[in-house]
Amino acid sequence: MMHWNVTYNDPNRWNEVHAICGPRWPWLDGIRQSLKGNPLGSPKMDLIATEGLAELETMRNDLTHRTGVNFLRTTNGVVAFTKVRLEVYAIPIRCGEVLEVIDEPSHDSPGKAEVRITFSRGGHLVAMRMEGSQSATNRMTQWLKKGVAVAS
Repeated sequence: MMHWNVTYNDPNRWNEVHAICGPRWPWLDGIRQSLKGNPLGSPKMDLIATEGLAELETMRNDLTHRTGVNFLRTTNGVVAFTKVRLEVYAIPIRCGEVLEVIDEPSHDSPGKAEVRITFSRGGHLVAMRMEGSQSATNRMTQWLKKGVAVAS
């Protein structure tokens, strides 16, 4: 499975998520990471599209508005969080699964920029496209590159 509904805080679902990307940082280590300039939380951006997550994309297609996406660094990767209606979905990504993080001018909105993160797990390719201001895009790109090692 590539994404989990974590709305109801089911410990079994969180165990599955953390089995992929590692557990959350202990609170004191999280503070230390933030003081070193490596915050655990990412900037928030608009999620434009997900490719390779058909079920999640089908749910998103019925929406008349964009949904936000943000990431949380874990001990061995990151977790992307997005909301569809009233449900929150987690997409865990392990360090080393990320193939590329690319930022470029937006194709849809002048004056904005996009970030695309592509990762592969078990031969299954997933891409997430996000949009925001140029400064938010720069911060997100740097945050993602620090948060996960890009495979070569």
